Amino acid sequence: MGKDETSTKKRRKLNTSSSSDTSKQIVPVDVYKRVVEFEETEAKLRPPEKDAYLFKKICQDVRQLFADIADLKARDTDEAKEKINAKRVEASLLLVALKKLNRLEKVRTRAGREALHKEKQRVDSTHLLLQNLLYEADHLNKEVTKCLQFKSKDEEIELVPLEDFYKNAPADIARPEITKIDEHQLQLARLEWELRQRRDLAASCNELIASKERVAAAIAAARSRLDALAPHLKDVLKATKPLQECLALRLDEKRDEARAAALLPAPLFLLYANSSAYSDVLGTKVVTVAISGDEDEARRLDQLNNVEQELVVSNDSDSDQDINDDDTREKKKRHHRSAKISKEEKAEAKKKEVLRKHPLNVQVTVKVQDGTGLTLIFSYLLHLKIVVVKFTVSLMKPVVGVSAADVLNGHCILNELYPGDTGSDSPHSGTAYLLSAAGIIDEFQQFIPEIGRPYIWAQRMCGLDFMAALLDDHKTNRVIQPSQNLSVTTVENFILTLKKRLKSRVELMKELQDLESGKIIPDKQSAPCPIRVSGSLTQWQSVAWPEYSQSPSTAFLISEGLVSANDMLYRAIITRQSAKLVALVALRSDYPTKAPIFSLTLHWNGNHHAGINDDIRDIERVVNTDWGLDHKKYTLSAQMAKLLTCLDILLETTGSSEFPPDKVMFRPVRGRNRSKPYKYLKQGSGVFVQY
Repeated sequence: MGKDETSTKKRRKLNTSSSSDTSKQIVPVDVYKRVVEFEETEAKLRPPEKDAYLFKKICQDVRQLFADIADLKARDTDEAKEKINAKRVEASLLLVALKKLNRLEKVRTRAGREALHKEKQRVDSTHLLLQNLLYEADHLNKEVTKCLQFKSKDEEIELVPLEDFYKNAPADIARPEITKIDEHQLQLARLEWELRQRRDLAASCNELIASKERVAAAIAAARSRLDALAPHLKDVLKATKPLQECLALRLDEKRDEARAAALLPAPLFLLYANSSAYSDVLGTKVVTVAISGDEDEARRLDQLNNVEQELVVSNDSDSDQDINDDDTREKKKRHHRSAKISKEEKAEAKKKEVLRKHPLNVQVTVKVQDGTGLTLIFSYLLHLKIVVVKFTVSLMKPVVGVSAADVLNGHCILNELYPGDTGSDSPHSGTAYLLSAAGIIDEFQQFIPEIGRPYIWAQRMCGLDFMAALLDDHKTNRVIQPSQNLSVTTVENFILTLKKRLKSRVELMKELQDLESGKIIPDKQSAPCPIRVSGSLTQWQSVAWPEYSQSPSTAFLISEGLVSANDMLYRAIITRQSAKLVALVALRSDYPTKAPIFSLTLHWNGNHHAGINDDIRDIERVVNTDWGLDHKKYTLSAQMAKLLTCLDILLETTGSSEFPPDKVMFRPVRGRNRSKPYKYLKQGSGVFVQY
């Protein structure tokens, strides 16, 4: 205890002495600042790798000290406690060293962040300076472009060539000794010469206008004299009417037709002239030609076309500025009007304009002996440059039966009047382009019910040959002009062909009327055999293409292209007791040139058709092909009579008691195929044998 007291006293003395010394020499010092500066300096001088190695070594030593302290605590002896205190002090010192290393690392991190921040500021400043320079460069480029694109008003004036200027201009304007050196003086001289020329031309124009007015006044005076003469001429014509009636002259009618024909477009005029000539040859009972429509509208259209041609040919003396002003005002007016019109109305107006017809049309009527007539109405589309046809049929008596009336439908008669010509598309290759240019997305076929059918023969009757224009490689862009020779040839051929087609359709109509009423009356010349059949025709009606194509019996005919949707399709049902035969009949448009095609299905003891039954196939071959070279036998009634006979033979040769034999046959069946006797021989009362 005494030693401790003496040591404390010494410390107090030392402290009092040191405090007295420091009080005498007090200097204000910021210790924290000095420590921070020292550590920053030390952090810069000390390498980070060495501190990292030292940090790992200290951590390892601390782990070792903690492990030793744990072992000493486990012993729990006085000596161990003393060692524990010593190791605690040592560990504390190591922790102090770790804190020192941590502070140094934080100083390094802060210094790096500050350096990075300074570098970022420098980069941002440089980038901002770059953007300013780019903006200034872009602005300068725009100013340079504006200067380069600047055009003076005199550049828009078309001046005479330089050689003509020096050749024709007077010396006081040309001044070659100055203008050949100075381009500016040259331009001024050329402008002055242009102004003088335009003034001279304006004076000449005024003189010509005055002369034109004098000529127009003379023409007006002559016209007034002629107008005064017109009433006297009308009185003379009126006085000659009784004489015209006595002599059966159509002078007034022909005069009116000639006046209307002068307003027709060129294609329709050719058609009218050639058809009228052919009508004069055959007589009005066979062919009649007329012109119908609005003559006043046609006259206005003709005058408008003449004015447009004059405007194209004449040289307009107005200045470019006036034209631009007119265009600007017109655009403003159009914009003002279009604001009140919807898009649908605009599209409808465009469609009507593109499909607009000439106000006049030509009507050609062809008649046959019984009075049945087909009237064709030919119209000309002004923008599409093609001829379309509508048709009406006039009958002397009403037609009984639906299928009979269908064959006298106008389109049915005209369908494939010439091979492949169905009138279902425009013959002009530029039609699709014109429709798309007008903003019409619909196909031309959708407008056919509204405007008519553009048959190829109709174009050729009007002298238009679009196929020749397509084949001409050197003149693909030329305007197609109507050909007189083509129109003459086609009109004659067409009238004869149409008359023949109309006559055959009238005969077919009579046959269909009989078939719908259950009667089969073939001509005596075309009758294949004596008409004594047991079956009966119970139904005859027309069918649509979907129903025809879905039948199994017609699959082969369709796949071979023998039947198409353009043919006239019918279904006949023939019955005999429990047997029922369904016959699908296809008539081509050129009937009776080509025979009707029958496809059969027998409903008796199952369903039988040509694809699975040889007997049905034999009957189809007999009915469709067994007519020799005599095309007059290709009549529908004759084939139906032959079909009923073949059906009786088929049923009577089956050996069924339901169908007792009624025909004379040498042998019911023959050969391995067990063919039936479908061939008729005129021996005695008639006998049936195999082919």
